[in-house]
Amino acid sequence: MADADSSSLPVAALGWSSEWDVKRAEAQSSGSPARVVRHDGVKVLVADGVSVAHAGFPRSMNLAVGDWVLIENETVTSALDRSTVLERDSVESGKQVIAANVDIVLVMFGADRPLRRRKVLRFVAFAGDIGAQPVVVLAKADLAPDASALAEELRSWIGDISVVATSVETGQGLDEIFGRLSGATGTLIGESGAGKSSLVNALMEDEVAWIGDVREGDAKGRHTTTHRELHLLPGGGMIIDNPGIRALGLSSEGEGVEALFAELEELALTCRFRDCSHRTEPGCAILGGVSDGTIERDHWSAYLLFTAEQAAAGKRAEDAERAEKARQDAASARKAREGYEPKTP
Repeated sequence: MADADSSSLPVAALGWSSEWDVKRAEAQSSGSPARVVRHDGVKVLVADGVSVAHAGFPRSMNLAVGDWVLIENETVTSALDRSTVLERDSVESGKQVIAANVDIVLVMFGADRPLRRRKVLRFVAFAGDIGAQPVVVLAKADLAPDASALAEELRSWIGDISVVATSVETGQGLDEIFGRLSGATGTLIGESGAGKSSLVNALMEDEVAWIGDVREGDAKGRHTTTHRELHLLPGGGMIIDNPGIRALGLSSEGEGVEALFAELEELALTCRFRDCSHRTEPGCAILGGVSDGTIERDHWSAYLLFTAEQAAAGKRAEDAERAEKARQDAASARKAREGYEPKTP
């Protein structure tokens, strides 16, 4: 692995900037900067803009694709603090990091299948949780009778968030996606079969991601990407390909829900009761809007569902923190008992 200067063009092409110079100094660790482009279990594949190589890492490091690390003697000596973390949180498996240091999240839906408002809102809120810029991509636009109408429907659901209709067959929208990713790191989330791998291939101008068949009956594809990988785009910028995600848990600390439902959050400030749940209370401004038709019922119900989910995620995090503190306290007490030697008279 080449010992690349942090200010050199090759490292900068991978997203290195003065921000990472500062974090490298704070790490107080030796090694050359490199970026994790793939996680292979016991090792990670890293790139420094000049070469690509495998590197070992301590088991205590929870590395993810997109991480910036310092490499010495083919070993990760330090992982730099992340600017953003794309992770999912579920009751079954807890938190799982999907990608790190992402600037743009392409939220993909296929125009060859029905659009479900609540699922669209969930994916967009999830993308916004990390502070990255969500961009909704309506893929396979060439397969829709009226892709423009579908795009307008999406815009009516998500407000100011950009919607780009794309087709890898006709090239529609690809220049806009290229432009948004220039100099940035993007990733894709969405259902299997939504066209993520096909879009990556079109952006790379090569078949770097395996494309699977889509069943005609329900237009759902197989998981065509089996691991996450960062690709350097020919025109600049990077994209992290992801396996299809069927379930997303919202973070208690993210701001995606607040941003997506900003008008409801502002309206909630005028409710009669400060702790209004917006379900049955008299004087609820949000319920008033639902009653007079200024707030769509589906929008309101999604807001209630997502905020409840955030609260549940927050409780799980608090419970886990208390359990970890109790474990540490018990370990400290045990060590104190084992190290205690009574004085002899």
